[in-house]
Amino acid sequence: MQNHISLETVKWLEMTCQQKEHLYLLNIILRDLINYRGGIINLETGPIIIRIEGKEIMMNFDILPLGNNKAVLGMP
Repeated sequence: MQNHISLETVKWLEMTCQQKEHLYLLNIILRDLINYRGGIINLETGPIIIRIEGKEIMMNFDILPLGNNKAVLGMP
């Protein structure tokens, strides 16, 4: 499972970002082709706590352009 966030949202929320330790190729998300940096995902947020339905989960988000979306959770 991968979670994604746009760079604009990272900046707006003043989140930290870092180089990914394990790079990977992502060709498509939300049915749109990814042409950003040749599809190589190399940036991620630092660990953040997400609260969903009363549960707290710590996760990192991979950073890439998402068009009109701010974040995508649980991309298989």
